[in-house]
Amino acid sequence: MKPKALALWLFCLLIASPWVRGDGCFIPPTALARVQIPDQRALIHFDQGTETLVIDTAFKGDGTNFAWIVPVPSAPKVEVATTGLFPTLQTIFQPGIIHNVPHVYWLAIVAGAIAFSILWKLRLGEPVLGILLIWLLGLILFNMLLPAVSLSGLTPSPTGQVNVIERKTVGIYDTAVLSSRDGGALLDWLGKNGFVTPTNFIPAIRAYAQEGWFFVASKIRLDASLTDAAKPSPLALRFKTKHPVYPLRLTGIGNENCRIDLYIFGPGRANLPNFAVERCAQPLYPDMKEESWHRLPDQLRIRHPLLRTLVDQSPVATKLTAKLKSQQMKEDAYITWSPFEEKRLKFFSAHGAAILATNITVILFVVALLVGFWTGGRKRMRPQRVLTASVAIALGAVLLWPAVFLSLPKIPVVVQTWPESQNAYVQGMEIPASLESKIDQHSLKPAANFTPDIAWVRQQLVETSDLRREIGSNFQTNFFSGQPWHEEDSPGNYTIRQTAQGIEYLWYDIEGGEHVVPLFLNNK
Repeated sequence: MKPKALALWLFCLLIASPWVRGDGCFIPPTALARVQIPDQRALIHFDQGTETLVIDTAFKGDGTNFAWIVPVPSAPKVEVATTGLFPTLQTIFQPGIIHNVPHVYWLAIVAGAIAFSILWKLRLGEPVLGILLIWLLGLILFNMLLPAVSLSGLTPSPTGQVNVIERKTVGIYDTAVLSSRDGGALLDWLGKNGFVTPTNFIPAIRAYAQEGWFFVASKIRLDASLTDAAKPSPLALRFKTKHPVYPLRLTGIGNENCRIDLYIFGPGRANLPNFAVERCAQPLYPDMKEESWHRLPDQLRIRHPLLRTLVDQSPVATKLTAKLKSQQMKEDAYITWSPFEEKRLKFFSAHGAAILATNITVILFVVALLVGFWTGGRKRMRPQRVLTASVAIALGAVLLWPAVFLSLPKIPVVVQTWPESQNAYVQGMEIPASLESKIDQHSLKPAANFTPDIAWVRQQLVETSDLRREIGSNFQTNFFSGQPWHEEDSPGNYTIRQTAQGIEYLWYDIEGGEHVVPLFLNNK
């Protein structure tokens, strides 16, 4: 082969270099699925005839003058949950993310270059030992210079009457547990007591009432702060039932389409008509006092304090998801159980899909070039035909890459790269340490006769102040979402609490486990 043809073949090998380059970090970036809030989401725990139903109320919108009505088959106990519960569930149940794909294309390029040089020597009838020794020496030197890269039961009231089982304040809500055989009377009672309800709910409410169901009506208190009203806490309902159920008939009214995520803990794999199983796993319940955390990607570890209380020791957890039309919500969803069968969806990040597509394309491209070179040499093809074949192979590679990339299942992700020799836990611990050191060293140090309280500490963390500026913006970011950190019991965020010993700062890791750092002790 003439020198021009040889140069062409070498050029074709070089253009196989990646269309997407690595970020060059020593520690691979961590990818988490970008949070997408569904129209409704709920936690269901069922054990020996008792169901706990926790429903996220955020989807109900900004209005505070409408009643939020949940029908349940028996008289419930109503409690309030924390706002961090569902963000924690969203994080620990997320699908598998394939992000750090090995850069195999470089190996394919090097292997292709070695094979090409060997084939060239064979065509010339020369010994190949010398070229092999040259390549071996080059690889040894390359590895020496290349830094190590880690890859890493009450009786219903008579018709026309409303029986008020219980009325109380729960968190920021005014709640009422009601029973009635007359849906119209029930709506009249709600209207007279400040629970404004749309009239198109009457048929569904009447049907529930005739079946002997109870109703939990809730509304945000008029004296609730704007901050609390903007992000209402979920409500937890605990009631007796033979069959676990998620009520849907009221949801279907006025909703042409509704996306619902259900996190179900029970004796087996949960199943519902029209719902798809997104994940099924056997949860682990590590020691709550565990200070360090070592999480494997496929493990479902329950370490969030409230979640642990709600579902402790439940053998199987299932996440079901669906996008339902109004016709599919005319009946309530009764959960059935089947034997445990593990399942977890896998998705690529755009970065991971691009690298995999590059790997596949480059490997096939190099193989095609080598086959073409060997075949062309044996048939003594002219350089013009070699050029035509090379261009055809290159065009094929250009078309193959987007085809492979588009065919891979992808999901939007949030990518965070931890600084070398640190992880999110260490970074989280530095926030309160920095806070206390700044208080001790600067003018913000409390006076001798002043005892810091939660309001004072929260003010220093949240408001624009000298202390907030000195802490640094890198300590004011949620390490898992990349968003500004805020006070909430969810991964990457923090809470402040008063105890008998003093004021504590709690930071929540990726599993929702809390890590406590004392800020001000009473005996200090």
